[in-house]
Amino acid sequence: MGQGSGTKEQFIYCENSMSFKIFLYILSVTIVAAALVQAPWRQFRESDFQHVFFGSCVAVFFLWLMRAGVVPALPIHLLCLTTMTLMFGVPLAVVAATILTTSMCLAGIEEWHALPVSFLALGVVPVLASWTMLQASQRFLPPNPFIYIFVAAFFGAAVSMLAAITVNSALLVVSSQVTLGQLKDSYLLILPLIMFPEAFINGLVVTGLVVFKPVWIPSFDDRRYLRG
Repeated sequence: MGQGSGTKEQFIYCENSMSFKIFLYILSVTIVAAALVQAPWRQFRESDFQHVFFGSCVAVFFLWLMRAGVVPALPIHLLCLTTMTLMFGVPLAVVAATILTTSMCLAGIEEWHALPVSFLALGVVPVLASWTMLQASQRFLPPNPFIYIFVAAFFGAAVSMLAAITVNSALLVVSSQVTLGQLKDSYLLILPLIMFPEAFINGLVVTGLVVFKPVWIPSFDDRRYLRG
């Protein structure tokens, strides 16, 4: 009796886990479709924009390759999607996240079954968090270049990393890919250590773009931040 009951509970648990994974796939496809529809594809008619976008994707891909982690399902690497969001906006940043997460699977670094979790947690979430920080800084803070760099770029990148790790941890636990013990021994112990490098790299890159290539980062509006 006990064995039959245990088998039934295990079957229900596996069925629920599979249903959750299917839901993640559907959600991911829906978000990608929405990003493709809303993306400003006319900008790709300019060869310079193409070079900047795909060159940025390649540069961030190599940053993603430099990763570490105690548990294979819990990779730790820089995201740099805050910079991508400030440069290209949400739709194209989501497209870039799609390219990056898919490329990680094609390279054999990520497992295909983990693609929707990686895309949602390490792609969509940091993009939305970065855009939210930008909108909040523009609404509640004075239009100052230092506000843009330190709040939207530096602090925004730290918040995006925190949000990404939180959502990634929750999705991995719910989908039974890791346990709470593994989570505690990996992400939670080094969370502050990976938030600062993420903030520093994004803040540094955005500062360089604002100073030397402001045309590459249209979210930095001269009329707002320099002319008040």
